[in-house]
Amino acid sequence: PQGARTPTNPPRTRAMARAIIALALVAMAAGAAAAPFASPAPLPSTWVVRGDAAADTAIKATIALKRVNMDTLEATALAVSDPTNARYTEYLSAAEIARMTSDPAAVAAVSEWLTAAGVAFTVAPTGASVAIEATTAELSTLLDTTFTVVHNAETRQKATRAGPITLPASVAEHVEAVFGIHGLPLPPRSVPKVTAPDDDNAGAPVNVIPSVITTAYGIKGVNATGDLANRQAIAEFQGQLLSQSDLTQFFQSYIHGVHASQDKVYKYVGDQQQGEGVEANLDVQYIMGVAPGVKTEAWQYAGQDFCGDLKQWTQQILSTSNPPNVFSVSYGWQGDMSQIGCSTQQITSIDDDFKSIAAQGVGIIFASGDSGSAYDGQRCYASWPASSIWVTAVGATRFEGQDTSRPEMAVDQFGSGGGFSEIITPAPAFQKDAIASFYNNEPASSLPPKSDYGFGGRGTPDVAALGEGFQVVVGGSVESVGGTSAAAPTFAALVSLANDARIQKGMKPLGLLNSWIYENPHMFRDVTVGSDRINRSGSTVPLGFDCEVGWDPVSGWGSVDFPKFLAAALKK
Repeated sequence: PQGARTPTNPPRTRAMARAIIALALVAMAAGAAAAPFASPAPLPSTWVVRGDAAADTAIKATIALKRVNMDTLEATALAVSDPTNARYTEYLSAAEIARMTSDPAAVAAVSEWLTAAGVAFTVAPTGASVAIEATTAELSTLLDTTFTVVHNAETRQKATRAGPITLPASVAEHVEAVFGIHGLPLPPRSVPKVTAPDDDNAGAPVNVIPSVITTAYGIKGVNATGDLANRQAIAEFQGQLLSQSDLTQFFQSYIHGVHASQDKVYKYVGDQQQGEGVEANLDVQYIMGVAPGVKTEAWQYAGQDFCGDLKQWTQQILSTSNPPNVFSVSYGWQGDMSQIGCSTQQITSIDDDFKSIAAQGVGIIFASGDSGSAYDGQRCYASWPASSIWVTAVGATRFEGQDTSRPEMAVDQFGSGGGFSEIITPAPAFQKDAIASFYNNEPASSLPPKSDYGFGGRGTPDVAALGEGFQVVVGGSVESVGGTSAAAPTFAALVSLANDARIQKGMKPLGLLNSWIYENPHMFRDVTVGSDRINRSGSTVPLGFDCEVGWDPVSGWGSVDFPKFLAAALKK
């Protein structure tokens, strides 16, 4: 017989082959498990990449988790905010919202992933987000990305921004969006110039102080008690901080007959407490000056990623068992949201937070923007977040002829932000009749082409208030300031006074206002003069909308007639 044959696959060779195959399968599985999740929007033309970010740069990121039962939550938010519904003002607590909407599987999947990666994190009480504070080096490894420093030569702003990110498939299926890594700051806000327009209303704006607002809107019938059950707040972004010394001076100059303690901010929430910001000073001086005695909080965020900061703020409200009843916010964007790095997924995630906040019974008031129709040569834009159906948008007016005895008209030092949203569509049920009436009143020849604006979308603003010539103490000196950011805290203060009267009668606060507003248009003084064919600097633009009888996308329903507003608030 021939000698013994050598096996073609000796045991050692077969073992090595099995190991190689196993490694290949692991690699294939890893590749399949890690998939692209999100990419940054292209940088706007004014931004440039300056280079790689330092490895030890600190980043605050928020992972928004997918939620459950959001249809039920939406139905609840609508019901508790509608005066015609039997469940009106039967708000949910923060804990009840968390139990309804948080998904334990999502929390577990993300927590296990971060723990295995050795990244520190905190799960929000909402169960709807996870906060991370890590270095760019740690996040580069975690998200399989790189970070660069970007710079805006025009505004001199800078930001640290990630490239495309990947997530394991087992994690990605539970994540709505990742915040804090792709966003950009809003451009610095410039105060609209005070000039005299060339028309029969010519003249410098009236110097508006709280007593002017009190007289104009007939504010009477309620004295704030200072009850902690009724608190209001301003929310500040982009590093804007208020000055307590300026606030005290403002009260000494313009608010009389109140206790000395009523000029103090009750509570600070967020990154820092005090500084010197025109926007923050305007907001706090007028929300407190129009509603003296209502305890006021300042929620302030120093970040430079607008959508990321919004998410931090909304999650903080939802994590608070007893938040303020009303927030006034003077920030937003009238333009393509990708220009500030906000993705569709992020907008939806924040909007779901607004929906949850509405179910909680908190009313959020947003300035509608200072860019009129925001026509950029191609399209008109409504401001976001003001165009969310879960917040109330406020436009701006001035006195006709700059005479306090005359009715109000739309501002013309800048444009009262208004229009129809491309993001929030279709228009909500509560305003469909109002929008239809506007289209009946506005000549078709005056409208922009349907392709040039968000035809069919949510219309803003909902209401309006004075917004020119506000006297604001800044650094110990008085400045004349304008903007829908003057109108928003003014309107918010009126809501706080109505809430105070309700609470004194054992009623709950008004919460989300929109259904109540659209069911009670008699509470407002219609504004029928003016348009929003005006940009931020006061120059005219060719496309936009007009003030008309009834609701319009320049002044909403108009400005408050406070006695009627208060009477309607106390009905139910």
